[in-house]
Amino acid sequence: MIIDNLVEIHCHITPGIDDGSQDIETSLKMIERLKEQGAKKIVLTPHYYSDTISLDDFLRRRDTAINALLKELPSGSPTLYPAAEVFISPYLFNNDNIDDLKIAGTEYVLIEHPFSSPFGEGEFDRLMNLYCDFGARPVLAHIERYRALMEDKYKLDDLIEMGCLPQVNISSFADAPRGIRKKLFKYLETGRVMLVGSDAHNLTTRPPEYEDGINAIIKKCGKEAVDVLIQNANTLVK
Repeated sequence: MIIDNLVEIHCHITPGIDDGSQDIETSLKMIERLKEQGAKKIVLTPHYYSDTISLDDFLRRRDTAINALLKELPSGSPTLYPAAEVFISPYLFNNDNIDDLKIAGTEYVLIEHPFSSPFGEGEFDRLMNLYCDFGARPVLAHIERYRALMEDKYKLDDLIEMGCLPQVNISSFADAPRGIRKKLFKYLETGRVMLVGSDAHNLTTRPPEYEDGINAIIKKCGKEAVDVLIQNANTLVK
């Protein structure tokens, strides 16, 4: 399947920096697989655990890995954009700024929470502080993994009203438990899912594959829903 103007906004292709690709060869194969599916732009989002490593050390490791990858990147490959999947913690707010974590020079940053987060007042305030302290608006990574957001649409609505962009892993539309899939399609139909990504980590168990998820969306919600998701990603990454 070729998806016109596909933008990958969540993946772990950066070699040797997290639990994703472990070497440049694997990274190049993952990039090629995305290109075969129509990807023109890839946002590289290695894990940044703000409670375990300093921002300076993370950026040094990330940029070294990306520069090594770029040296081997074939001509005609998708454009790569350095960013991060940021685990939000109090330590994140010790930094002067987090501009280098933002997506493609925008104000948005991909944010991950503990899966058990209740998304109550504490989480709400912390996300609000991202904008107040750093001018950063959250892209909420893989919302389907958070029980609190799956069980209470009003919590998600509050986050959207704040300016957050909910992201879903594309495979979840095809492979998640039936109850989650049912809720995701409902969220998609009501505008609560704004972005999708592969969250690819490798070529086997968590590959950069879009076809099954895209087909599931088309079957349930129509191609127009896919078009909106692709347009949203292209608006984010210009």
